[in-house]
Amino acid sequence: MGNDLESRFLHWCLAKKASEPEAEELWSSLSALYQEPHRRYHNLNHIAASLGELDATGKGTAELEGAIWFHDVIYDPTRSDNEEASMVWFENATAGWMAKQERSAIVRLISVTDFRLPRSDDATEALMVDIDLAILSTEWPAYDAYRRAVRREYAHVPDEAFRVGRARVMASFLEKPVYRTAFFEAREIQARENISRELDELASVQPLDA
Repeated sequence: MGNDLESRFLHWCLAKKASEPEAEELWSSLSALYQEPHRRYHNLNHIAASLGELDATGKGTAELEGAIWFHDVIYDPTRSDNEEASMVWFENATAGWMAKQERSAIVRLISVTDFRLPRSDDATEALMVDIDLAILSTEWPAYDAYRRAVRREYAHVPDEAFRVGRARVMASFLEKPVYRTAFFEAREIQARENISRELDELASVQPLDA
């Protein structure tokens, strides 16, 4: 996976007018961040899976791909501004060779992955969000591995506080459709079943740190 991801990233950078040394240096920095030891879910596997989802939609754009590459480049479970920090990191890393209009479009798409913000009606933004939430509609073993990985990322949070916070976040997804694009519409039922099952297990005080 690593070499394929690197090749794809370098190709994306070169298409956006980076020089080869600039692209290679950026890959080194970006991949190192995604391989930080505290990342159990928000890592290069998540990026690879998201790119696969993007390809499957047949609606990929350079801006959507860029947002996928950079949307979790800064990820620290102890802070609340990871999306904003990722946007700043992306801007600083690409300002020397990427057109401002293109950077702005990617920043906008990164920003919508902050699920605390209101959703917009923009179709491209909706697709970005659906791709980021694709894990919610996988088969239960993959979903179970995902939620356990997230728990390990939040190992600093006591069990009870994590259960309460996680249940609140996941319940909020059931208050409206999880997905908003035609490509993901068929996966809505599976996502809701997974979330409901997790909520039941959180309510029954099942440990997630195994």
